[in-house]
This record gives sequence, C-alpha cells and structure tokens, in this order.
Amino acid sequence: MELFEILRVSLTSLKANKLRSSLTILGIIVGIFSIIAISTIIAMLRTSIEEGVSSLGSNTFQVQKWPAVRIGGHGSWAKYRNRKNITSDNFDDLETKLIESKAVSATSGRRGRVIKYGNEKTNPNVGIYGVTPSSFITRDWNVEF
Repeated sequence: MELFEILRVSLTSLKANKLRSSLTILGIIVGIFSIIAISTIIAMLRTSIEEGVSSLGSNTFQVQKWPAVRIGGHGSWAKYRNRKNITSDNFDDLETKLIESKAVSATSGRRGRVIKYGNEKTNPNVGIYGVTPSSFITRDWNVEF
C-alpha cells in the first residue's frame, strides 16, 4: 500500500465511525488531563511538605501526642487519643536532660476558637498558642516591629 492509499482508508474509516473516533479522542484527552492534574497535585503537596519541614530547621525534632501527618481511617485516631498528655513537667525534664542542645521549646495550642472582646467576636477559626521563649530559636521565627 502506498502512503496516499493508507491515508484515504484511514480518513474513510474515521468518517464511517464518527462516534467511535470521537470517543477515542475524548478518552485520550481525559487521560492526558488526568495525568497533568495528578502531577500538579503531587508537586503542590511536595512543596507544602517541604515548606512545613523547612520551618523546623535542620537539627530539630518534636515530641507530641498527636502525629504530624494523618495516616489511616477515622478509627486510627483512637490509639493516639489514649496517649498521655505532655505536661510542663515533661518539658522541664527534657530541658534539664538535653544539656547539649542549643534550645528546647514547648508549644501548646488549640485551633478553631472564637475570640471575644466586649460585644465583638472573631470567626471560629482562630488558633491560640502558647510558646516558650526558645520556640523562636527552634522554629526559626523572626519578630518584626
């Protein structure tokens, strides 16, 4: 078969099977779009995780009751809920025992709170946190005035 005959047979087949041809093209477009969308989502997640971890600094670790990354279904939180709360005495013990460390800090807080002052109040999405002074070192926070 010559090239022109192959092209003629192909175009004839496309014209005769318009629905099949359009569905095939639609499938290819959806597949390519899905691959691009998933690649974009993975890149965004990677960037978000890298930014979150980089804020901790290079030589830090955290001790906390709840895991930093949520893995598992709805019932997986029960095993973390039953852990003992970390107290200020636990922090004091760590601070006295970690004599080689540059800084030891503690952070405690709640999210989703309403702040009220007089007759005014905020949306229920405010986070309230208490930190020790060394948290500015361990979290690499800078205060600007």
